[in-house]
Amino acid sequence: MTIQDKLVLLRKKKGWSQEDLAEKIDVSRQAISRWENGTALPDAENLRQLSHLYEVSTDYLLNDELESNDDLPQEKTDEETICIIDNKQLLCWLIASVAFVIATIGFLSLGIDRQSVVYVMLSMWAAVNAATCAILYVIRKNKA
Repeated sequence: MTIQDKLVLLRKKKGWSQEDLAEKIDVSRQAISRWENGTALPDAENLRQLSHLYEVSTDYLLNDELESNDDLPQEKTDEETICIIDNKQLLCWLIASVAFVIATIGFLSLGIDRQSVVYVMLSMWAAVNAATCAILYVIRKNKA
Protein backbone atom coordinates (compact mmCIF):
# COMPACT_ATOMS: atom_id res chain seq x y z
CA MET A 1 0.00 0.00 0.00
CA THR A 2 1.47 3.36 -0.98
CA ILE A 3 1.86 6.34 1.31
CA GLN A 4 -0.95 8.16 -0.48
CA ASP A 5 -3.32 5.23 0.05
CA LYS A 6 -2.35 5.07 3.72
CA LEU A 7 -2.89 8.80 4.19
CA VAL A 8 -6.40 8.60 2.72
CA LEU A 9 -7.26 5.48 4.71
CA LEU A 10 -5.99 6.83 8.03
CA ARG A 11 -7.70 10.21 7.56
CA LYS A 12 -11.02 8.57 6.73
CA LYS A 13 -10.62 6.14 9.62
CA LYS A 14 -10.45 9.17 11.94
CA GLY A 15 -13.51 10.67 10.22
CA TRP A 16 -11.66 13.83 9.22
CA SER A 17 -12.01 15.86 6.05
CA GLN A 18 -8.93 17.13 4.24
CA GLU A 19 -9.66 20.55 5.75
CA ASP A 20 -9.85 19.09 9.27
CA LEU A 21 -6.45 17.44 8.87
CA ALA A 22 -4.95 20.55 7.28
CA GLU A 23 -5.96 22.62 10.31
CA LYS A 24 -4.48 20.08 12.73
CA ILE A 25 -1.02 20.17 11.14
CA ASP A 26 -1.14 23.77 9.88
CA VAL A 27 -0.90 23.18 6.13
CA SER A 28 -3.29 23.96 3.29
CA ARG A 29 -6.06 21.61 2.20
CA GLN A 30 -4.39 21.59 -1.21
CA ALA A 31 -1.21 20.16 0.35
CA ILE A 32 -3.24 17.31 1.85
CA SER A 33 -4.86 16.72 -1.53
CA ARG A 34 -1.46 16.62 -3.29
CA TRP A 35 -0.13 14.12 -0.73
CA GLU A 36 -3.19 11.92 -1.11
CA ASN A 37 -3.08 12.12 -4.93
CA GLY A 38 0.63 11.29 -4.99
CA THR A 39 1.71 14.50 -6.74
CA ALA A 40 3.75 15.54 -3.68
CA LEU A 41 5.07 14.02 -0.47
CA PRO A 42 4.88 15.45 3.05
CA ASP A 43 8.20 16.70 4.42
CA ALA A 44 9.83 15.16 7.50
CA GLU A 45 8.08 17.45 9.99
CA ASN A 46 4.67 16.83 8.43
CA LEU A 47 5.33 13.07 8.43
CA ARG A 48 6.16 13.28 12.13
CA GLN A 49 2.94 15.16 12.83
CA LEU A 50 0.88 12.74 10.73
CA SER A 51 2.36 9.71 12.50
CA HIS A 52 1.56 11.32 15.86
CA LEU A 53 -2.03 12.18 14.90
CA TYR A 54 -2.70 8.76 13.39
CA GLU A 55 -0.81 6.92 16.15
CA VAL A 56 1.35 5.03 13.66
CA SER A 57 5.09 5.05 13.08
CA THR A 58 6.75 7.02 10.31
CA ASP A 59 8.16 3.64 9.22
CA TYR A 60 4.61 2.43 8.64
CA LEU A 61 3.75 5.50 6.58
CA LEU A 62 6.86 5.20 4.44
CA ASN A 63 6.93 1.41 3.99
CA ASP A 64 5.00 0.47 0.83
CA GLU A 65 5.34 -3.25 1.63
CA LEU A 66 2.47 -3.07 4.11
CA GLU A 67 -0.40 -3.86 1.75
CA SER A 68 -3.60 -4.58 3.65
CA ASN A 69 -5.84 -2.80 6.10
CA ASP A 70 -5.10 -5.61 8.56
CA ASP A 71 -1.52 -4.32 8.77
CA LEU A 72 -2.73 -1.08 10.34
CA PRO A 73 -1.65 -0.71 13.96
CA GLN A 74 -4.51 -1.10 16.39
CA GLU A 75 -5.75 2.14 17.89
CA LYS A 76 -5.96 2.38 21.64
CA THR A 77 -9.48 2.15 22.94
CA ASP A 78 -10.85 4.69 25.40
CA GLU A 79 -10.73 1.98 28.05
CA GLU A 80 -6.99 1.39 27.45
CA THR A 81 -6.33 5.13 27.56
CA ILE A 82 -8.22 5.47 30.85
CA CYS A 83 -6.23 2.53 32.25
CA ILE A 84 -2.95 4.25 31.31
CA ILE A 85 -4.09 7.49 32.93
CA ASP A 86 -5.24 5.62 36.05
CA ASN A 87 -1.85 3.87 36.27
CA LYS A 88 -0.04 7.22 36.00
CA GLN A 89 -2.32 8.66 38.68
CA LEU A 90 -1.63 5.67 40.92
CA LEU A 91 2.12 6.09 40.41
CA CYS A 92 1.87 9.82 41.29
CA TRP A 93 -0.01 8.98 44.49
CA LEU A 94 2.48 6.26 45.42
CA ILE A 95 5.48 8.54 44.92
CA ALA A 96 3.76 11.32 46.87
CA SER A 97 2.92 8.97 49.76
CA VAL A 98 6.51 7.75 50.04
CA ALA A 99 7.78 11.33 49.88
CA PHE A 100 5.41 12.39 52.67
CA VAL A 101 6.45 9.53 54.93
CA ILE A 102 10.12 10.36 54.40
CA ALA A 103 9.50 14.09 54.92
CA THR A 104 7.48 13.48 58.10
CA ILE A 105 10.22 11.28 59.57
CA GLY A 106 12.79 13.90 58.59
CA PHE A 107 10.87 16.77 60.19
CA LEU A 108 10.22 14.83 63.39
CA SER A 109 13.87 13.74 63.65
CA LEU A 110 14.89 17.40 63.45
CA GLY A 111 12.89 18.06 66.60
CA ILE A 112 10.19 20.13 64.96
CA ASP A 113 6.96 20.07 66.96
CA ARG A 114 4.19 17.82 65.70
CA GLN A 115 1.69 20.63 65.07
CA SER A 116 4.12 22.38 62.70
CA VAL A 117 4.86 19.09 60.94
CA VAL A 118 1.13 18.44 60.43
CA TYR A 119 0.62 21.97 59.03
CA VAL A 120 3.56 21.62 56.62
CA MET A 121 2.51 18.13 55.52
CA LEU A 122 -1.10 19.20 54.85
CA SER A 123 0.16 22.13 52.79
CA MET A 124 2.46 19.86 50.81
CA TRP A 125 -0.35 17.33 50.32
CA ALA A 126 -2.59 20.03 48.85
CA ALA A 127 0.21 21.11 46.50
CA VAL A 128 0.77 17.53 45.30
CA ASN A 129 -2.97 17.07 44.72
CA ALA A 130 -3.03 20.22 42.61
CA ALA A 131 0.06 19.10 40.66
CA THR A 132 -1.43 15.63 40.07
CA CYS A 133 -4.66 17.17 38.75
CA ALA A 134 -2.67 19.46 36.46
CA ILE A 135 -0.57 16.57 35.12
CA LEU A 136 -3.65 14.44 34.44
CA TYR A 137 -5.38 17.38 32.74
CA VAL A 138 -2.39 17.80 30.41
CA ILE A 139 -2.26 14.05 29.68
CA ARG A 140 -5.98 13.95 28.86
CA LYS A 141 -5.79 17.13 26.78
CA ASN A 142 -2.88 15.72 24.74
CA LYS A 143 -4.82 12.49 24.13
CA ALA A 144 -7.80 14.41 22.70
